[in-house]
Amino acid sequence: MKLFSKKRLKFRRMLAAAVACAALLPAAARAADWKFSSSVNYDTGKYGTPDRTDSVYIPFTLKRYYSNADLSVTVPYLRQSSTGQVTWVGGNPVRWARGNGAAVTSAESGLGDIMVRGAYMLRREGPNSFDLSLAGKLKLPTADEKKGLGTGELDEGVGLEFAKEINSRWTLLADGYYTIIGDPSGMDFNNQVSLDVGFYRLLNEKLALTVLYETQNAIVDGNADPRSLSGALSYSASDGVQFSGGLALGMSDGSPDIGINAGFSRKF
Repeated sequence: MKLFSKKRLKFRRMLAAAVACAALLPAAARAADWKFSSSVNYDTGKYGTPDRTDSVYIPFTLKRYYSNADLSVTVPYLRQSSTGQVTWVGGNPVRWARGNGAAVTSAESGLGDIMVRGAYMLRREGPNSFDLSLAGKLKLPTADEKKGLGTGELDEGVGLEFAKEINSRWTLLADGYYTIIGDPSGMDFNNQVSLDVGFYRLLNEKLALTVLYETQNAIVDGNADPRSLSGALSYSASDGVQFSGGLALGMSDGSPDIGINAGFSRKF
């Protein structure tokens, strides 16, 4: 159910504070660290339709770290082959139209929705304790909705990100987000609660494994709730360069059947 306008305005103010907190910190508090990252993500699935949708998502992200916060902007390229029953909402493919599968499959590509994210560290502790961050995100409607690459509407989310270090090699992870999904003409999307839980495991000085179970409620009534299990390996090279590769398996019709990704990042 959608929030009333007054509640939505309050939510937007909270979100703006979460996203802007990093930018509002004094620049002189610490020399900023920057990170540029990109990856190639391939997803394929039927999403409860008779036809398969294949997607290639390539985000380019610039992130700035502060002493107690970070702020990032992601500009993605998206290519999707589908019958028009699946579109992208907040960086994920979603079934939003019903049909009998008789439509001709076509491929569309172009700029995806730009994402802005900010996080502020509410609590930071040493080993054997936990970190807690307040995060906010905005999805800017820059993708072409006529091509099925987006909804043409603004999405707004706020959440908490938790990490608990068990020892020098194991860290438990958990995130929770609430996102207001913008409604295009003729649609009434549900707002979305997203949860993920997993762990980070340091395998050696340069290699690490991250495993996450993710679940969300469906934004379209009648769709299956998206659920997936993913794993990623990351290798830290010299000069702040890191390489990564991962695999995701869908656990419901609301998620891609399989996803494969490979990427890199560099701090400077």
